[in-house]
Amino acid sequence: MPFSDIERTNTAPKHAGESSFRFLDRSAHPPIDRVRTFLSEALSRYPVAERDELVARLRSENETHFRSATFEVFLHEALIRLGYRLSSHPDLGTGVPKRPDFLVTDADGSEFVLEAVLASERDGKSPAAEAMKETALGYLNETPHNAFVVDVESEGDPASQPSGKMLARDVHAWLGTLEPDPLRERLVSHGLDAMPTMTWTHEAWEVTLRAIPLAAERRGKIARLIGALGDGARWVNAWEPLRDAVKKKANRYGELTKPFVIAVNADIFHLDEIDEVQALYGEEYWAEVIGQPERSGLRRRPNGAWRGPHGPQNRRVSAVWFFNDLTPYTLANRRSTLYVNPWANISPPERLQRVPTRRVEGEELVQIPGIDLGSIYGLPAGWPE
Repeated sequence: MPFSDIERTNTAPKHAGESSFRFLDRSAHPPIDRVRTFLSEALSRYPVAERDELVARLRSENETHFRSATFEVFLHEALIRLGYRLSSHPDLGTGVPKRPDFLVTDADGSEFVLEAVLASERDGKSPAAEAMKETALGYLNETPHNAFVVDVESEGDPASQPSGKMLARDVHAWLGTLEPDPLRERLVSHGLDAMPTMTWTHEAWEVTLRAIPLAAERRGKIARLIGALGDGARWVNAWEPLRDAVKKKANRYGELTKPFVIAVNADIFHLDEIDEVQALYGEEYWAEVIGQPERSGLRRRPNGAWRGPHGPQNRRVSAVWFFNDLTPYTLANRRSTLYVNPWANISPPERLQRVPTRRVEGEELVQIPGIDLGSIYGLPAGWPE
């Protein structure tokens, strides 16, 4: 099992820079204990031959490894609860050395191939720069002040590691020049915008800190320095990462003789159904024909995973199963939708369409209700609280 067999007493929230696994392993907060229990029980039903490798990925400090491993565990758990058997990394006999995540077998002996993949919003973030910023801000957060917390906004990326020690030294020197009581009165009367700020820079990374004076009764009792953290405003694109995730896997395993389903876990706070449809069928736009309003209207560009410049493509994919930010904490309340490929070489399994499904009927893309994730996992609304 992945978690330590220890008595836990630390109920502090997740620290900046703390890995997801380390937080899960050390937190004594009751909802986190429920998450650990669910994950451990699900892992106990995972194929034994693959379990050690999966646990190593869960325990990794790499967040992508953690997210991909937990997604595979949750997919496996959902499908066995739906009555399937799964074997990991099967040899499909296509002559391709790469192997998919699962071969899924129904009670009647029918089979389909399942591949799990992650997708993130295209927001221009550099993983290396984000890690360096988290390290510096994590150090700062661990140096509390007896009278202030700070709100932090940052812009840009460093090329080398900023010194958390220097950042904390400069911030505390600045806070030492401020009087908390007059600022507290001003905060109450004029709001946050009236609070003093300082700017700290390292290469192209600029950090703006706003001092927030604590109420007298809370001074000396706060174990962290950062009260709120923002990372600037960015243009994000939610549909292209979904499309690219599907295209990346579509032809990876050669000419298949079984239905092929790609499960995509989108690391997006609110995944819109429009983004899902655009990812598969192409980007929607408005075409205005001057002087001919009857010819104006919505169009779709041929740049989706299933519909390209030359018509239907990636027909080896029978269906795509989209999940909206499925994490160890969101199992009871996240949405999933199975999209059936109308041009697939092999139709997806009928019984899998017990989950919420969208498919083309006539000229319409219709929604068919199905079993939600909370019901599949047997978790109440609001879990793990």
